[in-house]
Amino acid sequence: MTTCNRFDHLNQTFTQTSTNDRPRLRIACVYTRERCPDYFLSTMAGIRFFRMAEALARRGHEVDIVLNRHQGLQKLATRLREIPFKLARWEHYHVVKTFFHRGFDSLVAEGGGDHPFIISKLGSVVGRDQTKGVHFHGSVREQLYATQTAIAQRSRVVTVLTNRSAALWWKEHGADSVLFQVPTGVDAEIPRAGANPYLRLGIDGPIALFAGNIYSRDKQAEVNLLWQDRLNRLGRALKRRGISLVAMGAGETDQLDPAVVRHLGSFDMNEYWNWQHHSQVGIVLAQGTLQDNESSKIYYYLRTGLPIVCEEPVPNRLLIEETGCGAIVPYDQIQAMSDAAAELVWAPRNADHIANYMVKKHSWDARAALYDPVLRGEGPMPIGLST
Repeated sequence: MTTCNRFDHLNQTFTQTSTNDRPRLRIACVYTRERCPDYFLSTMAGIRFFRMAEALARRGHEVDIVLNRHQGLQKLATRLREIPFKLARWEHYHVVKTFFHRGFDSLVAEGGGDHPFIISKLGSVVGRDQTKGVHFHGSVREQLYATQTAIAQRSRVVTVLTNRSAALWWKEHGADSVLFQVPTGVDAEIPRAGANPYLRLGIDGPIALFAGNIYSRDKQAEVNLLWQDRLNRLGRALKRRGISLVAMGAGETDQLDPAVVRHLGSFDMNEYWNWQHHSQVGIVLAQGTLQDNESSKIYYYLRTGLPIVCEEPVPNRLLIEETGCGAIVPYDQIQAMSDAAAELVWAPRNADHIANYMVKKHSWDARAALYDPVLRGEGPMPIGLST
């Protein structure tokens, strides 16, 4: 007597669609299952979720973004749809790609955790115990670790952002899952610069921009409080030099001093670009003296050739050295950050050259191409080569 399950037919179908150099597969992309009728692209997690789905569709796959934003199916582009979870039939997909711990939790909660080909993308890797360089603590870290354990058991492929995260994954979960590195990407096409939006705020001098999540007290209280304090200190130092520090993005801001840090909240990605176009320098803070995670804002600052002041512990600071677009300073040296920002504000730059380099080497299409070997049933690019 033989038994079968709802996914048995995928083995034959996967083989049939994989006969060409680039197979056409049905892929579901999963992040959050929360009801979100007003969802828009304002966080790096959401941007990656949509941009990777779009890039996989451009590579010939039939891709569904599974998101509870609309009641019915929405056609977004060629081979790209958005559907609510109630319309998802996991057995119809060759591959389910989850984004971050939340994406995997959403898939399990919606009945897809037993799919035979799950690719789990992790933004952070945590240890069973508190680990240097990983800035999640207490019950938050414990819940993330529980999700990671389930990912290690159920996912065929796991992707991480940095070598340090890969090393921690292997230490905690072994090498049963295929593991490889897919860093953040950048948009190949972005809106042109429009009217200077800072002028309507009464800001007409040079701008130092801090763009990104400063986190919440319930998830990363330590980083949230640390960064608010350090933004205040940096804002005061920059103000003495006639430079305005402007921050934007999600997170709790109750400790920011509005006299020295102007926090503007979250913007849709298309609107955000104009603020960056009219900034003179980008700020990147580290989460501590040691940091496993990369900073996605480095990629996005460089997409417009914006010079960067970045602290040494940030792993992908090497992009700044590679492009020659910015300065790297020691951790928590506010005066050094202020000095570097003041110098970069007036420094000449070849923005077009840097932007073209970022699109060529670090676009979302380049990132999606890293999945080709896995989707053809071959091995992935080794850790450390897909920087």
